[in-house]
Amino acid sequence: MHRILETFMELIKDEGFLGFQNDIALDIYNELGKGFSANENEVSLVTKLCEITNGKSYGPVSIRADKIHGSRSYVEFHYMDKPVTKELGDMAIITIVSKGRERLFQKLCLIQNKKGNNADSSKNKENVRWDIDLEQLYLLKNFPRLSGNKGIFKHCNDVSFRNTEGSLGAFGLLHFPGDMIFITAPLLTELMKGRKSLNTSDISVVESNCTAGNQNGMGFPFLPLLGEIHPMMYEELWHRYGGMWPHMCGSTMPFFGNTPFSRDMYDFVRSWTQANIGETSFSFGEVINTAVDGLSNALLRQIGFGESMDLPVNRNFAEFHWEGELGVAVTHIDIDREYKKKK
Repeated sequence: MHRILETFMELIKDEGFLGFQNDIALDIYNELGKGFSANENEVSLVTKLCEITNGKSYGPVSIRADKIHGSRSYVEFHYMDKPVTKELGDMAIITIVSKGRERLFQKLCLIQNKKGNNADSSKNKENVRWDIDLEQLYLLKNFPRLSGNKGIFKHCNDVSFRNTEGSLGAFGLLHFPGDMIFITAPLLTELMKGRKSLNTSDISVVESNCTAGNQNGMGFPFLPLLGEIHPMMYEELWHRYGGMWPHMCGSTMPFFGNTPFSRDMYDFVRSWTQANIGETSFSFGEVINTAVDGLSNALLRQIGFGESMDLPVNRNFAEFHWEGELGVAVTHIDIDREYKKKK
């Protein structure tokens, strides 16, 4: 545990790591800008995001992004009292902290990306409108029981995902000239208020309740991790790094958090690479969200990541194979990997 905290706190102090995060954000901006200029759709934009981030690394942090190709990824569930079929998402963000092949911590977020339209006219580039499918929003907020009869879960028994932290489902609101607002499904539901679309002005109210650019995370306290640390270790960490905490993140740690909202790509990349995106499925020797962990590991094996990591096979996902279009972006932090700070 001491080694994990030390690795992350060293990264937070490292200007080279900050430069790494900024470079990723800039590269994504450039690629998405090309996509918007060519009027490409969400699937193509997600593909660009995967291609530009794949292989990026800095010290113990590495990114593997891959694209699963196929037809659309449908699931069947009940929307209130009626059966419906919708997409589960077009991107999965997975974060893994490991010590070599041994995984220590894992998170998953399923994201549906939506490309915005100008709300008023083609000349108005600032007031953007996004059309949101309320049935899909219901799915990514509540995760009702998903049928195992057809769609991508046809080889599974009926599946129920626990969304304890409210961060398993989210939307990426893409907009001109090549940016993205990240927002979790529960928070987006509150903004929608039953409407079928929202504008940029509707999202501005988020900043009164959420810290803009909250790469430090919200909602998932760091205290459970601190509880496993010997008091003398905690005292040592506070002595070495404690002076940084109030300036960086108030009373919360800048990693292992829960970011519900990111205003732009810079905010999102920092949250993503600091393990603040998604629902926790595995934490220090214990599976704490069985179905989410099973799906996450099945996706990792499908893109070949399981070859470098000891990943258990969940019985319900033993024959699972994602058959639709999905971008899978994995951030792997290996605390066994030594690195030297860049000057």
